[in-house]
Amino acid sequence: MSIESTNAPAETSGKATTADQPPATPTSSNRAVAFGAVGLGIGLVLGLVIGLAVIPAIGSAIGSVAGGVVDAAQPSPIIAATEACEVEDSQYIVVGDEGTSVSMDSTGEESKGAPYSDILCVLDELDTPDSVLNRINSTRALDGRQSAEWTNFSASWGYHPNSGANIIIDFTRD
Repeated sequence: MSIESTNAPAETSGKATTADQPPATPTSSNRAVAFGAVGLGIGLVLGLVIGLAVIPAIGSAIGSVAGGVVDAAQPSPIIAATEACEVEDSQYIVVGDEGTSVSMDSTGEESKGAPYSDILCVLDELDTPDSVLNRINSTRALDGRQSAEWTNFSASWGYHPNSGANIIIDFTRD
């Protein structure tokens, strides 16, 4: 029986034992997982910052621009009113200033003009308050030029029996 030194490493199939192996190094798949986790964390943080700070600021700027574009694309209430009353081609009810004003001339004793029913239709479509309609209806030649304002509109008018009523309405966007 031979006695071997206990300090000598045991040889088995020519491989060193685990006590003799260097510490394990991360494999490339472990590094990819770690890198992905760090990237995911950074992405979440950046997403929250952008979502909570940057996007609302951009959204409100775009909303303002888009709102302006939508407002510009929609016809003004004056154009809509003349179209609803089918008087957009009348020579006595004339839309001006790219749809922000309308001038209406009624029939007088000595002049031609739009029928009062057409003028009243436009005034009704513009949601003219009853108080303004009553003031227009009761204006005399001696009263001179009158004026009134209501939501987004201002109006001025005059009346003479010979020339009829002359009404000008202006629309202003908020």
